[in-house]
Amino acid sequence: MKKHVLLALPVAFALSVPASAEPAVGLGVTFTWGGAASTGGTGLGLRLFSDNERGEVVGSLGVDYMITDQRVRPSLGVAYLASKSYVGMDVGYDFNSGGIDVGVGLGAANSKRPARAPAPVAPPPAVTAGQAN
Repeated sequence: MKKHVLLALPVAFALSVPASAEPAVGLGVTFTWGGAASTGGTGLGLRLFSDNERGEVVGSLGVDYMITDQRVRPSLGVAYLASKSYVGMDVGYDFNSGGIDVGVGLGAANSKRPARAPAPVAPPPAVTAGQAN
């Protein structure tokens, strides 16, 4: 059962990522609280986001080092990218206890301003038959 869940999460994330988006990377702090088997805690996290444009809600795939428990926590979630920062929520897996926990994270990200649309080009004036020079 555990193997199926761990395989399904990356597959679902890969299918949800738009093909034309450029990914962003983030580094931050994650605060977790656990389910029945996980104790929660504070960790340092590394995130890969599905897009790098500011002002967007994006998918995230991450890994946290939980300081108190000295364990690694893989996670899958969503985040809001702001100006060179992110705020997100995720669901992670505790390999030690086999439990699922929930986390909230914030940190720095290499987000970029959205690309501007090109300025509209005015069509040239129409020339009628009577206006020839």
